[in-house]
Amino acid sequence: MNLNYILIWMVGISATVVLVRLARISVQLYRGWIIVNSALLVLLGAGLLFFPGTAGYAAGGAWVLFVQLPSLGERVVWRWAVKQRYIAAWRLAMLLRWLHPFDAARHRPALLQAMRLGQLGRMEDAVRILRRLVAHGGNVGDAAAVQMYQMTGRWEELVNSVRPTGLLRNAGVLLSYLRALGETGDLNRMLWVYEQYGGALERSFHRQNHQLCRMMMLSFCGRTASVERLMSESLDWLPVTVQEFWRATADAAAGEVERAQVRLVRLLEWETDAVARAAIERRLAVPVKIATETIVEPYLAEATESEPAFSWRTAYVTQVLVAMNVAMFALETLAGGNENEAVLMKLGALSASVVAEGDWWRLLAAMFLHYGWLHLAMNMLGLLLLGPFVESSLGRVRFVATYLFSGLASMLFVVAMAHWRLAEDDLLVGASGSIMGLIGATAIVWLLDWRVGRSRVALQRLQWVALAIGLQVVFDLLTPQVSMAAHTSGVVAGCIVALLLSRKD
Repeated sequence: MNLNYILIWMVGISATVVLVRLARISVQLYRGWIIVNSALLVLLGAGLLFFPGTAGYAAGGAWVLFVQLPSLGERVVWRWAVKQRYIAAWRLAMLLRWLHPFDAARHRPALLQAMRLGQLGRMEDAVRILRRLVAHGGNVGDAAAVQMYQMTGRWEELVNSVRPTGLLRNAGVLLSYLRALGETGDLNRMLWVYEQYGGALERSFHRQNHQLCRMMMLSFCGRTASVERLMSESLDWLPVTVQEFWRATADAAAGEVERAQVRLVRLLEWETDAVARAAIERRLAVPVKIATETIVEPYLAEATESEPAFSWRTAYVTQVLVAMNVAMFALETLAGGNENEAVLMKLGALSASVVAEGDWWRLLAAMFLHYGWLHLAMNMLGLLLLGPFVESSLGRVRFVATYLFSGLASMLFVVAMAHWRLAEDDLLVGASGSIMGLIGATAIVWLLDWRVGRSRVALQRLQWVALAIGLQVVFDLLTPQVSMAAHTSGVVAGCIVALLLSRKD
């Protein structure tokens, strides 16, 4: 197994999944991304036909340049715009439109320029730019029209303008439309629309749109405690002024009108953004509707469901495990080579024949050894992606138990198969069994969440986990150097231990 082979799989799977995902949302809305990913698959197919030895490198380079960089850049632009850093967002958007000159990317700098002008109070200039974008029609025109109504506080006009249901597949338009319904006091319709079209937010490139949407709707429904929890978890990066505005909104909707007014008056002393100041003044002049029992609770439950919160910054056990694996890899290198079988054997590599002689300690030691930097990188990437979620869901002690048990079980299973001559007695190292165990544990967490609340978010995440396991099985079948027995037993072990540890005491 080499990097070229890994890149072939990575690009092929990524492009295919993105195409299916975007086709489910809107072909028209994401036409550019569909063209780019289709071109990647064509490039990959041509490479496999004419230059298979370097096809992965060529497709991988194109994938990073034309998919990953623009996608990451869009997320940064979006976050900077939400944080009202329009100049920095505009500069980055100007660069990104050269890498991805499709969809709305080529018009995004003009949209950001209008938002900056609005921030400075030059509303006429901002509206002039937005009207020019509206004249383009299509998705760009729709987004510009919605932005114009939102900047000027014309919420009723925004509600009336968004009639075709196709527009609600655009995550940005949907977010603005839901806010407009909240601003006009139509709370039940706001929650109903989210129940019908909220999947567009969950499946969009900018997942934090979904968190912003939840915070906004919870605010209009007066759920102050839930809003505060969101602010301290997934939305802690929002500017203080934005957080205070929505705290005041939640207070007002909950009937705490005086407290809301105190927040808003104090906020006027801090806020310098002209558009934000106008929104605060409108909130003081026309308070939001006080949420009452007339809200349809099933819709509210649908809107407020969320995945367990977790943060890489506080995933201390995951960080320690990564550090231990990297430290052992450094030791392998210093001891004579991380691909030297004699060195690996000396440090604890697993072999059924040696374990049969009494070296049971190798079952644990082999989990922290890796054969080459690519083996280490793939496993550590999996640990960094899965570890924080499982650690926060099960707790640190149970997370460690899941990680170690899955790894030990997978190692022991491979040893047993070799002992019964159902598999070759090959040298075995790596944390793959533990990583697959985390996939199994993740599946159990989402399965239990779905069984309890029939959560739509949990069901979607469960489907993604099932897809990941299926792809791993196919990869194992087509890659002789990979131990399918270790991976399969790791998933099963992770499911079992997570199921046992997830039970309430």
